[in-house]
Amino acid sequence: MRGLVLVLLAVLITAVSYGEDAESDSLIRVVVTDFMSALQTGEGSAASEYFSSNALDQVEVMLVSIKHNIDNDPEAAMRRLNGVGYAIELDVAEDWETKEYLSATLSLPMMAARYAPYELEVNSIEVDGRDALVEMVFRTTTGVEIPQQAVLIYEGDTWKICSFMGITAFP
Repeated sequence: MRGLVLVLLAVLITAVSYGEDAESDSLIRVVVTDFMSALQTGEGSAASEYFSSNALDQVEVMLVSIKHNIDNDPEAAMRRLNGVGYAIELDVAEDWETKEYLSATLSLPMMAARYAPYELEVNSIEVDGRDALVEMVFRTTTGVEIPQQAVLIYEGDTWKICSFMGITAFP
């Protein structure tokens, strides 16, 4: 009888763990595919909601650099920003918050063009506590495959993107 109870307990623990892994796997797949879709369609505000606090910290470093350039040479900085597609005035750029800058950046036509040619296929997801590693392939219409990894973290009751094919390599 005692052995049967231990076996049933082991089965129950395995079933609960599998259910949590399957649920996490499903949620991560949704986040990754929705994030990619937002990038492809230039929905910068939607895409920015998927950024983890760590990824936002990296974006903030870039924004600080832009603001430094604005302080040093406002005309040159604004020419560069407008030249890559930002439709923004100096006073607005000076007051940019990290999320605003990120949303504007992810809305740029060049950002959508960076991701639009690819079809995303998620191959596997490895969850380790609050961290997840996603093995994926970006495939072009000609069949060229580019293996990539995404890193996510469970933050604020949802999965957030830490790293994903150049998300913090902005113009």
